[in-house]
Amino acid sequence: MSRIATLVLLVSSFTSVGQSVDYNKIVLPSGLVSVSFEERLVQLAWTNHPSSKISQLNVNMFNKEKSLATWSWLDNASATFNVNQFTLDPSTDVLGRAAFFPRYNLSFRIPLGTFISTPLQAKIANDKVLISQQQVNELKLTVRKEVLTAVEILKERYKIYRLRDRLKEDFLILLKDAEKKFSIGEIKIDQYQLASQAYNARAESVISSQSMFNQSKLQIEAMIGVKLDEVDGYGTFISSLEAEIQAN
Repeated sequence: MSRIATLVLLVSSFTSVGQSVDYNKIVLPSGLVSVSFEERLVQLAWTNHPSSKISQLNVNMFNKEKSLATWSWLDNASATFNVNQFTLDPSTDVLGRAAFFPRYNLSFRIPLGTFISTPLQAKIANDKVLISQQQVNELKLTVRKEVLTAVEILKERYKIYRLRDRLKEDFLILLKDAEKKFSIGEIKIDQYQLASQAYNARAESVISSQSMFNQSKLQIEAMIGVKLDEVDGYGTFISSLEAEIQAN
């Protein structure tokens, strides 16, 4: 049994090493409809950000360079055509002068360097294509990481904002109670001031946390190119965060 277990472990380790990244899962194809809110943000960031468009244009450009390099040997071939009354109407050539004016000439020369330079240029162009494709893949990984990291920060800041807002309401209740007691003389001015200061501190904390949440929204909107509120699934996303807050 120990030998079998060892063999299974070896096979699984080789399988995991041999696995390659499916970049269509790093950024899901735009045609997919049923995707999570986070994956939709990754799609939008990839589709709308100029850097991704530049990277894909580079791939197209290097593919064209590859075609040029592959067919560059044709630069050594040339063809010329002679058009005159004798070539157009041989019946007018009573003196046989058409022999001095051939209808076309073909020439082809092959410099010895062509056998070396043309294949090398084609290989270099092919390498440029492969590099540009890997740069696209690298950018996909970067876009996914940055978007999902920004989403996690957004979640954190939203929960902090909502928890502080809820706590502010509790302090508001205490402040109103202190105001009532102070008005009927049950507490002194310093006790009322302490309650007021505590509420103001909570209110300032809510303003700060709300600002941090809004900044996170702006950061994501800069990535995806549209308002976050306009993205399908945003309302459900916020509702799920509210449910998590209530559960804790």
